[in-house]
Amino acid sequence: MKRTAYNDLLRWKDNKFHKPLLVEGARRVGKTYLLKEFGKAEYEKVIYFNFEENPDYKTVFLNEPEAGRVLREVSSLSKVDITPGNTLLIWDEIQSCPEALDVIADFVESDFGFDIIVCGFPAASPKAEAKIEELVRTGSIERLRLQPFLFEEFLMATGCDNMAGLIQSCDWGAVGSLLPKFNQHLKEFLFCGGMPQVVAAFAEGRSPMQIRAIQKDLLTAIENDFLRFAPKRHIDEISAIWQAAPSQLLDENQKFNLSKLRDGARLKDYESSFGWLVRAGLIYKVHKLGTVSMPIEFFQDKKSFKLFPFDPGLAGALADFDPARILVGDEAFDGFNHSFLQMLVLGQIVRRGAPVCYYGLQGSTVSIDFVVQETSRIIPVEVMPRQNGNSKSMKLFAEKNPGRKGIRASLDNHYDRELMANVPVYAVGSYISKTV
Repeated sequence: MKRTAYNDLLRWKDNKFHKPLLVEGARRVGKTYLLKEFGKAEYEKVIYFNFEENPDYKTVFLNEPEAGRVLREVSSLSKVDITPGNTLLIWDEIQSCPEALDVIADFVESDFGFDIIVCGFPAASPKAEAKIEELVRTGSIERLRLQPFLFEEFLMATGCDNMAGLIQSCDWGAVGSLLPKFNQHLKEFLFCGGMPQVVAAFAEGRSPMQIRAIQKDLLTAIENDFLRFAPKRHIDEISAIWQAAPSQLLDENQKFNLSKLRDGARLKDYESSFGWLVRAGLIYKVHKLGTVSMPIEFFQDKKSFKLFPFDPGLAGALADFDPARILVGDEAFDGFNHSFLQMLVLGQIVRRGAPVCYYGLQGSTVSIDFVVQETSRIIPVEVMPRQNGNSKSMKLFAEKNPGRKGIRASLDNHYDRELMANVPVYAVGSYISKTV
């Protein structure tokens, strides 16, 4: 199945000054499959080490690994002659062998002429996380985060490549002529989500009940990951937060309320658990922004935030939403406090790597779903399925923050207004790319 991240990998490879690459993301989003396909298509030789499946590989990196020795032993174990310019090394499940990261800087300095990609689940290993942060800080490694499928990737996987191309090119005339078809596919995506196993099942023609069973299996696997990888003292907290995230989005202001987890719960007692889920790629934590100024991360209210599950399909399964309520009628768009559409829009924003908050004023009805910082611009984004003229919140936001033209993400086609541009909910990322 086609992934837009493949183009990111190509850009990395084509940059002659590139460093080793860390591919991050939640488990089961397709990292290993994508890297193997990339290696097979773009390199003459690929050496794949999975430290979880084959613990013997770990011995290469024990006893203060040195680049030259590691290279010889890797070549010997794989029976592949490593030659400059045409060889890719993939080190998978790096959390099981954080010692392998010790040799990255040595490889960069020695410039052997081969490429290396590291992936896995660093959140499972504090040692691996610390080493990665050091490599990032010293400029010895680059990062790429793989998310679940976006809507346009879902379209490509289900035989609608042309429609995906219209989103990417922002061909509004063609998009407008196909709006009913786009919205029907959108309901299917909001039900399925973007986990590769689920998308493949839908493309094969599996029934909604079969797809929901696959989603439930994935949720069980995630819960098992908590038991296996999360710090033992935080497992119960992590599981409680994960279970509560979808239902709390149904509250009017959507702010995550710790008191619903436990009476007297304090934020400082849960910070580590929130942090682990974020680093694991399972939730997006969007803080409130009180003062609209750059960089927006400096003006966040750390005590007020919303939690969004990383995948709308799994969120629906976690909350036991009846598939018929999503696939039939318009409840997927108009119901659930617009949370499914918010997850769709947020996924596009996160994919771009842009800082994002939400906006609200104490004691005021002014509320903007997302505020995005793109280079030198701050862009308010309101998710509103149906036309509603110039929304009150966007108007008040503009009065308080002049010059900040916004985006309204809706089911309608693109059009411009004085305060904002209306953009289809599935094209926000493409629109920002074209206009920033």
